[in-house]
This record gives sequence, structure tokens and C-alpha cells, in this order.
Amino acid sequence: MSYDSVSVREALDRLNNENNGWFLPQVQRQYVWGSRHGSEDYVCLLLDSLLKRYPIGAIVLWETSQRVAFRKFIDDYVPGHFAHQAPEGSWDMLKSLVYDGQQRLQTLHSVLRHRFNGRILHFDLLFDANKAEPDETGFLFCDEGMDAERRYIDMTWLSRRPDSTEAKIQTEQNALLAAGNDAASQLLVRKNIADLWRVFVETGHKSIAFFPVKADTPDQVNEVFRRLNTGGVSLTQLELLLSKIKAVHPDYEERLWKLSEQIKEKSGINFLSRDVLQFFHLMIKRTIRIDEQRLDSAEIARFDAAIDLYGDALIAVFSDYLRKLLEINHASIVPRWSAVLPIAAYFAALKEAGNEWRIHTWEDESSVRLLHQYFVLSQLCDWNTQTMVNAFAREAILAGGENYEFPLDAIRAIAIQKNRTGELHEYQLLGQSWFVVKMVWPNRSYVFHENKPQIDHIFPLSGGDEDYQELVDVVWNFQPIPAEINNYKRDKQPGDFFRSEVGRKYWGIYDFVPEPDDPQWSDAAGFVSGRRQKMLREFERRYGLKVVPLSAEEL
Repeated sequence: MSYDSVSVREALDRLNNENNGWFLPQVQRQYVWGSRHGSEDYVCLLLDSLLKRYPIGAIVLWETSQRVAFRKFIDDYVPGHFAHQAPEGSWDMLKSLVYDGQQRLQTLHSVLRHRFNGRILHFDLLFDANKAEPDETGFLFCDEGMDAERRYIDMTWLSRRPDSTEAKIQTEQNALLAAGNDAASQLLVRKNIADLWRVFVETGHKSIAFFPVKADTPDQVNEVFRRLNTGGVSLTQLELLLSKIKAVHPDYEERLWKLSEQIKEKSGINFLSRDVLQFFHLMIKRTIRIDEQRLDSAEIARFDAAIDLYGDALIAVFSDYLRKLLEINHASIVPRWSAVLPIAAYFAALKEAGNEWRIHTWEDESSVRLLHQYFVLSQLCDWNTQTMVNAFAREAILAGGENYEFPLDAIRAIAIQKNRTGELHEYQLLGQSWFVVKMVWPNRSYVFHENKPQIDHIFPLSGGDEDYQELVDVVWNFQPIPAEINNYKRDKQPGDFFRSEVGRKYWGIYDFVPEPDDPQWSDAAGFVSGRRQKMLREFERRYGLKVVPLSAEEL
């Protein structure tokens, strides 16, 4: 079968069209271009390639009226919003499913017909390609609701213009207002309008190639899909694994989303659906290293059952352990998430064996302390390589199945065998300040702005030389405090602040600090040294872990 071709307009008109439209097979991964770093630059380069008549790669389609699950393309793209499965009643309609080209088509659909991250694509009509740098395109994004200058034409408006001579003339006349009376600028505007019109409005300019696949069954076309994505820019093994499961259980990804959303709702922590799937792989295959070719039909059934079998235990790790016991409310607090998976494996193994897996019902405090000790050591001692996590999880699953305590001693021995330290050193605490402050005071919740916790330097960074700033920019001088309180104190010496009428109200919510009238407030070095000793003692008392202090020379 040879390639066929369509114009950009024709391709966009076919997306989500109920009359033999183009849709997405359920086995496809979700849209990823919009969430990657520099996504707007990639989008502009894609549009520029079309404008310059560069090839952008062919679309691969399967035209079928068989009863198979599919998804619609997203309209307004927002990170974290995914395309959901179409209603089952429409599965047997005549349609073309896009097996290769989703990222390009979804991008064009959102930026030329809708919104992209809440922004609207424009083109600079005074852009001169002959004078531009290689990666300059003339395309740019503007915030929705912003009044753009006349020189910037709204591409969502342009791409919907009728393909007629009258509409083109009217568009050009309006565009010329951006050029004023300058003849060279008018010529440039006319050229840009002509190029934009040819590529994004006319149906006669066929700039997108597509290849229809002949297949009799979904299995055949899924194999085409798998082979398409084992060369060039490949899908990840996790994405291939998910596609293989979705070929048998079309709603599987949406069930993963639901579980991920439950974790977020109950804990405040983003643990994405791909992370959930990797945990299930650890439980089923005993490894986080994924090879989708080693997945057989029986294991696909186990993945389907895993949501019900292990889902509650996974939620409990986030809601009952991390959130309720440690007040961890944001993913960025935990530096090494893969090291958390053995805890989840332990809970899941307890539940699967019919043992008590709900941590709030455990009567033995030593069992909870073992979890705390593992959690602290794994985060601060870098117990998070793939082989270590696999080995830790196997030990945890064995212990959970026999209703034994969490196997910290066996895990520590594995870590030491893998050339990791089995004890804590003060320098490790200094390197993970967000985590350490949270663990010293688990009753103090961080308030987050974007992905950063709001922390007060009790002795402020400003007001001293480099030696002073190095002295106070250390975990022993940190306190979790909402920004509005910190603003009252900003750039004030703490003694002056706590003796003031406003400051006295807030003294009680600081930990390990002297009385407001204590003369220690005039000695930053003495304060940091004294608070260091108190925080180290509290850390050791709370978790039963000895911290090897820095030597006098290192201090």
C-alpha cells in the first residue's frame, strides 16, 4: 500500500470526526510533547517545518469498523489532563486509528484549533526568515486574553478561515495594517500571509503523508504498532508494557489514573500512574527493570488483578504512613522514591497473605520504628539502585508473607554488600536539608509554593559577609514556616523580631530556640552550634539511629 497525503486543514478536520474520523487506539501512550521541557520551542519548530515544506514524518492509520476501544484527541491541552476512552457504544463505528503520529497530530490539534497550556499560538507577520537565526521561526505563544499587537496573527483564527479567494484577500488586507506605509514591510507581510495560507488554510497543499495499514484483527495491528516503536524514537519499556496490557484490558490505564488520583487525594503526593505500574511490575516480576517481551498472557491477567489486590496497600503507604505518621505532603520532600517501593511491597505482601497490613492497627511500636529506620537510611544513604530496590523488595515480600517484622537487618546487609554505608553520617543530613527538617519535626507540615517548601532562615541570610552566610545557610538554622510569617521577619535579626510586639506572637511556633530575651540571639555561631546539637539528639531519639558527627576539622 502506498502513502497518501492530506493538507493540514484536512487532517485537523478528520480528528475526532464521527464520520470516519481519526482517533487514537487505546494501546497508544498518552501525549508527552506538551509536558516536556521547552515544549513551546518544539511546537514552533514543528509548525516551521510545515511552513518550510520540510517532511515531518508519515502518519500510520488502521481503518476499521471492528469493535475496539479508542480515545479522542484532547482539545485544550493542559499537563496532567489525559485523553479518556470513548464510550463503549461507539467502539464499532467506522474510524481510523492513529498508530504512529499521535504527538504531531495532537500538537497541531491543540495549537491550531484550541489552547496549549492556556496559551494561544501566533505568528509574527514582520518575521523575516532570510535574516533569522536557524532556530528562529516567527511562531510564538501568547497568554489567553492578552491583546497581541497587530503584527501577531492568531493561528487558531487563521486555521479556521474559509479556503476562498475572498477570505484570503480580506485576511491580507487586515494583516497589512501591521506594515504601515513601509513598502518593504508590506512585501514581507504579503509573503508571510501567502505562505501561512498555503500551508494552514488551503486544502490543495498536501503536506501530511499517511499510510493505511491493512490488518484483519487488533492483534495484527498492535504488532505493527510494537514494531514501529522498537526503532527510531522508541517508546519506553514501561509504555510498551502498558500498551500490551491495554490491548487485552482497554480501560487499564484509566484505572491506573484513578488509583494515582486516590493517592493524591489522600496524601497530597503525586505518584503517577506510570509509577503505580512499575510497582505492580515489582510485585509480579520481582524487579523494577521492565522487559515487555517477557510478559505472558497469565502475567497480563495478574497486572489486571493487581489494582484490586495491591491498590489499597499502596494507598496506605502514602496516606497512613507518609502522610499521617510523618506529615509528608509533597513528593519533593522525598529525594529517592524508588527506595519507598520496598515499604509498599511489604504492605502489599502482608495484605495478600491475609495479615494485618494497616499500620494504624499495629500495637508493637518497634515494628513502626523499623519502617522509620529503613525509610531514613534508604533516603540518606542512597539505598536506591535498581538492584538494591529489587533485592530489598524480595526480602520485604518474604517477610510480609510470613507476618514477620520489616527485615531491616537483611536489607542493611544487602546495602553494605552493594558498597553502601549502613550507618548515618552528619554530612548526609547536611545534603538533604528539606528531608531532614521534615523528619526532625514530623508534626510540622511544609507549606509549598510550586515545588519548594517555605522555610525560614532563623538568622537571615542577608546582613553579613560570605562567612556569615555560609554559617547560617545550613539545616540547623532552618524552620518550616509559612511565607506570610516569614515576611514579617524578613531581614530582621531574630532577637529583635522576637522581642517586638508582632514577633512575640510567633516565637512559640519555632522549635529549639531560646527565649526572646536570651542573650544567645546576639551570637549566630553559638545559636547554630547549640541548635545543631539539639536537632541531632532529637533525630537520634525519634528514630533510634546514631549519627556519626563531623570532626572538629570538618566543622
